[in-house]
Amino acid sequence: MEVLSNGKYKSVVHRATLNLEKKRFSIASLHSLSLEKTVALAPELVDEEHPSGYREGNFGGFLDYISGNDVMKLGRYIDTLKKKKAVACPLGELDSRLRPHI
Repeated sequence: MEVLSNGKYKSVVHRATLNLEKKRFSIASLHSLSLEKTVALAPELVDEEHPSGYREGNFGGFLDYISGNDVMKLGRYIDTLKKKKAVACPLGELDSRLRPHI
């Protein structure tokens, strides 16, 4: 939902509270998901005031990410889809080592 809404609606981390007095049983149920079908933000939510903030993703990419990484250290898959925001910096404020030699 976060990608589709261009960040308007944030995804949440699933959490469970343990109860030492009761057993908890969970089953992940994934169905009707194509590995290659991409999820992208709705074009109606992108304009000059609200530029695209996410790259497309798919379920196969998600599975590759969680099976090939320590997600506790690297973070959530949704964060890998976020585009980096460009920061404007006037040329006069650039470190002299970074300025082009003219």
